[in-house]
Amino acid sequence: MAAIKLIVKSTEKQRLASIYLRFVNGRQVDIVTAIPIKVYPEYWSNVTESFKQRIVYNDVFTEKEKNDTEADLRALKDFVLKQFNEIARSGVEPTKEWLKSVIDKHYNKESAKQEDLNQYIERFIKEIESGDRTYNHNNDSKRYELGTIKNFKGFKAQFDAYQKDKKVKLNFNSITIDFYDEFVRFFVKKDYSLNTIGRMIKNLKTLMRLSMDEGLHLNAEVNRKKFKVMKTPVENIYLSESEVNSIRELELSDNRVLDVARDVFLIGVYTAQRFSDFSRITPDNIKTLGGVRVIDIIQQKTRERVIIPIKPELDRILKKYNYHVPKTWEQKVNLHIKTVGGKAKITEMVETEKIKGGFKIKSLVPKNDLIKTHTARRTGCTLMYLAGIPAIDIMKISGHKTEREFLNYIKVSKEETAINLSLHPYFVGNVLSVVK
Repeated sequence: MAAIKLIVKSTEKQRLASIYLRFVNGRQVDIVTAIPIKVYPEYWSNVTESFKQRIVYNDVFTEKEKNDTEADLRALKDFVLKQFNEIARSGVEPTKEWLKSVIDKHYNKESAKQEDLNQYIERFIKEIESGDRTYNHNNDSKRYELGTIKNFKGFKAQFDAYQKDKKVKLNFNSITIDFYDEFVRFFVKKDYSLNTIGRMIKNLKTLMRLSMDEGLHLNAEVNRKKFKVMKTPVENIYLSESEVNSIRELELSDNRVLDVARDVFLIGVYTAQRFSDFSRITPDNIKTLGGVRVIDIIQQKTRERVIIPIKPELDRILKKYNYHVPKTWEQKVNLHIKTVGGKAKITEMVETEKIKGGFKIKSLVPKNDLIKTHTARRTGCTLMYLAGIPAIDIMKISGHKTEREFLNYIKVSKEETAINLSLHPYFVGNVLSVVK
């Protein structure tokens, strides 16, 4: 059951101290924040949560001021409990930000002025760009990555385009199931992929939940089951070891652009890292541990430290560039690695599927047209797995958190799994006993 306590922490006499409001709800919620009222500690009782009976009134603190303050504090407690009951019906847990916003509303502070959804989105993006707004990662405050900021900016552009197209101005209460259906149809008409639409919905759900936590609205429609983030499996291929070797052995000395794209891609394969991570490798990341040369790097997305043994093939490429990964854009690598794949004759036809006009459309595409920088990371992880390296060890390099997540990430067919298992001692059996 929710309960409120009003306490003064200071014991210093003749010096005004803040009153703190402590909001408790069972064992899950225990929030404390200051309210904009100060009292003299010697006049206050934390036991009765009000002023003491024996007070010497003066021109600075009158009996009327005492009575008015006590009435205001009772009203504040009632207001906070009323606001809590409203969000509790939506299944939302109160946060410190919510409690602060409720207190601000009670006192009609300038900061409590209600901003609409569009204003909130604009402020949110400014704050994640400046670093004023962070997110919690392993109990540590982290700045939003550039990719995430770009993602939310893209959402804002599409959200604005939707409002312009429909000639409406959306607010928090506008985000309903009916809106969801219209919003999805808007993107379907633009031939957006299901995953792109799903990303827009995911961003909207995040913004609605955060703004609700901050006390800006009580609309919990995004929590309904129908307000779902749609996605469809992406045709994320990986390259076989022979295909990787074909790319590595290509003679590209007469075309530096393709040569660099090929080498950067292979660095991604042999490190099994994201482009944002392996593209930052410098001699400072090269270490020797226990007589073994490794790459020691902090992943940008997860902020996890990973240590990657350096394969001879990787060492030869890094040495070619004095252990500085060539500076290039990911888009350029994505463009040119497809040409490299074609030259390496990685051109078998692969069936792909996409959503267009609300319908699933299947088509055959040359495999080299599907190669991109992220194919390198997936290839690296998959080839290590097929080589018999335990998943838990690969995860320490790739940065995946769970084995389930990792196994879902790599692309190993049932046929490849069967062939791989056939080499296991269990399936090989005791050859000598069979001969006898």
